[in-house]
Amino acid sequence: MTSSTETVDHPSRSASHRWKIQPKEFRAIFDPSTFPKVTYLLYEIKWGSSTKFWRKWCPNTPTQHAEINCLENDFKAIHRRPSVRCSIIWFLSWSPCGLCCRLIIHFLRAHPKVTLQIYIGRLFRHRDERNRQGLRDLVSGGVNVYVMSLPVYNYCWRTFVDHRIREDDIYWPCYFTPWMIFYMLEFQCILQGLPPCLQIYLKNYTGSPVFQLVLQESHRKILWQSLHPANSHQQRLIFRPRPPAEHWYSSMYFSAPPVSHKQ
Repeated sequence: MTSSTETVDHPSRSASHRWKIQPKEFRAIFDPSTFPKVTYLLYEIKWGSSTKFWRKWCPNTPTQHAEINCLENDFKAIHRRPSVRCSIIWFLSWSPCGLCCRLIIHFLRAHPKVTLQIYIGRLFRHRDERNRQGLRDLVSGGVNVYVMSLPVYNYCWRTFVDHRIREDDIYWPCYFTPWMIFYMLEFQCILQGLPPCLQIYLKNYTGSPVFQLVLQESHRKILWQSLHPANSHQQRLIFRPRPPAEHWYSSMYFSAPPVSHKQ
């Protein structure tokens, strides 16, 4: 893999495409309704007051999660320039686990000139309290963490994907919406220390996942304006991949901010 330097607003079509992800690969890895066994980390770095970005991506390895692979192997330039301020944005297909969260915090403490934002496509083993606490620690440590929204998917498509047809410049995967909503709701529960509201079932770990929201009384404060109050203390909504349009709850959509290095 090689790196490329581009501007955010107008990605250069003359730049080399060799380092970019193939469209089919991006769809397979970042589709939030699926459970790929690999993690991709797309990132861009902005140094000081420069208007240029250094962009690249890395996967997990057989022995390292993608976050550790990136910190230890791709960020050597940051270790060599500790006095230069830089901002980093990560786009992760899976959220960091608890251990990776601790190592990210340690990295940022060792490099006080570095700021980091993270956009996540899915929540990794979100019912494991170690992972939930790790995400809370990241946020309390000053890292802005968001679930990827449609504009963010579109940004990644235009910036990191090797689509050479002009008509493919805009990527609006509308069927992603329900699963983004589910992960956004669950992420709010994590940040507020609430019990999990999202359950995901896999059939023999080979079939399509089934997503189920289990809404308890303690969730009402973040869902009050999004769902009609249930008559009981628990209300369930079940979705399978690509439901019909009438099952989409657009009012539940917690949008992530536009991609920007300003914090």
